[in-house]
Amino acid sequence: MRVYARLCSGLGICVYTGSRLENMQADGGWNVLIEKQRTALPFGACGIIGLECKISPRAEFRHQQQENDAGRLAGRAGAESQVVRSVGYRGFFSARAAISGLFVALPTVLFYGTLFRHLVNLPFMDDYDILQFLNQIAQVRSAAAKLSLFLAWQHNVYKLFFVDGLSWAQFAVLGHVNFAQLCVLGDSAVLVLAFILWSMFLPGQRDLARRLALFVPVSWLLFQIVYWETLNWTLGALQNLWVIVFSLGAIRCLLLAQRKAYSGALLLYALAIAASGNGFFVLPVGLLTLAKRRQYTRAGGLLALTALGVAAYAYHYDFISLQEQPGGSAFSGLRHWRPDYPIAFVGNAGILASHPAIVALRRFVPGISIPPDGSAGALISEPAINLATCLALGTFLLALFGWLMWRGYPRRNPWVSSSVLFLLLTAAGVAGLRSGIGVWQSLSPRYAIYGTLLLILAWMAVAEEFLEHRSEGLLGNGLCTATTVAAIVLALCTDVADTTALVRRNSEIVLGMQAFEHPATPGSTEGPMLGDDPGDADFHAQARETLTDSIRLGVYEPPRL
Repeated sequence: MRVYARLCSGLGICVYTGSRLENMQADGGWNVLIEKQRTALPFGACGIIGLECKISPRAEFRHQQQENDAGRLAGRAGAESQVVRSVGYRGFFSARAAISGLFVALPTVLFYGTLFRHLVNLPFMDDYDILQFLNQIAQVRSAAAKLSLFLAWQHNVYKLFFVDGLSWAQFAVLGHVNFAQLCVLGDSAVLVLAFILWSMFLPGQRDLARRLALFVPVSWLLFQIVYWETLNWTLGALQNLWVIVFSLGAIRCLLLAQRKAYSGALLLYALAIAASGNGFFVLPVGLLTLAKRRQYTRAGGLLALTALGVAAYAYHYDFISLQEQPGGSAFSGLRHWRPDYPIAFVGNAGILASHPAIVALRRFVPGISIPPDGSAGALISEPAINLATCLALGTFLLALFGWLMWRGYPRRNPWVSSSVLFLLLTAAGVAGLRSGIGVWQSLSPRYAIYGTLLLILAWMAVAEEFLEHRSEGLLGNGLCTATTVAAIVLALCTDVADTTALVRRNSEIVLGMQAFEHPATPGSTEGPMLGDDPGDADFHAQARETLTDSIRLGVYEPPRL
């Protein structure tokens, strides 16, 4: 069968000559004589594959003429490309881009300004475990013994190699530990996370102003204080924030094809495991990615690194860690797994809306009573409203992600989709360990960063699917405008309320240290941890003993208050 095909300008065609492939570029238009057609693919992909072709004499003569003209046109084309690039760079710094960039940067300034104003060089809660570890390090002489202690040290069910390694490194360099400096390092993870999210956001969008404008809600949702329990807390920030950075960074690198990117993915995966146990959830996401590409050797490298991480965890691991009750196994919560826990965990960013709603109800609805602690007999309570809001948002987000997957969104943006999968696996894992404590625990501010990220990723997907290529201006788009205004208003309201909680926590820490440094009576056992709960008495006594040893060994010297 003889078929003539006219190829359009700029189209590449794969010509099979029986023994070799030649990539031929058609700058004008070629008449190609196809003597035998086996398989034809769309012309936009890579031309025609599997065709036995030859070029007609007329087409070959025309191609010779085009090559002769190419030299004469080269200078003019170069000048034109310079003009195009110059115009593009001027557009890069347009007024619209500058205004959008200002709105993206503003919450970052407010966020870190608030945190740095309330930094204190004082340990809090699990930070005393860091002091206990460094006390042991200070008393061990041989390097082998220190390494063995480092690998065996355990915080509840976790081995926090990243936290312990950084605190040990600071102690080795400075001769003491400084919790304010470690808090700054922990809080800086949010800024790194913002850059990772930006790299995933609308990767094909060339209009910087539009991309920045659509990123404004991301910035305001990310840089706010709703997850205040994790912020300005050494162990909480270094564990809960950096594990997300390392995990999403590893996933980002795994989705790139370059060998250097794969090496970076392995390094970030190792750091994610070192930061917290949910770093292991990068494995199923990575295996799914590599299996789809049939990169089985790289999958084997990922499995080998996982085995090394499991071996490090298994070294002198205490499987009877105290979690929900004395004598309970570290994984006893798996028996009490409940489905509403991960749903509330996914939607725990609903606190952003429920807190302002509760304040508005108390202020503008006369006679309404909303007890803050769920008092018996109350029709509605603050915890009940929070839980209902988070369950509703979690259900909505899960339905939205399912619908986007049905639409084929994972093929268009695998970075966002893989990040969502990692966060959902984390929600299921936390539910397995914590469900027995109660569903209310899923609303803890220390977990709010996960729900916030899922809300952010949902907006990123919606913006890419429905707003990126709209011809109308974003100011005239109701969805974009409403989302941006809501993100800014809710973030500002949350910052006001949760900054108050942050200040209150700092006051309690300072009062506890003052009670330790200036006891009311000689021999007093009050401080540095305060509280009247009898269940915390042992922990408070241990914290006091640990702090006393740290001062004696020169590991930590609290500021005089």
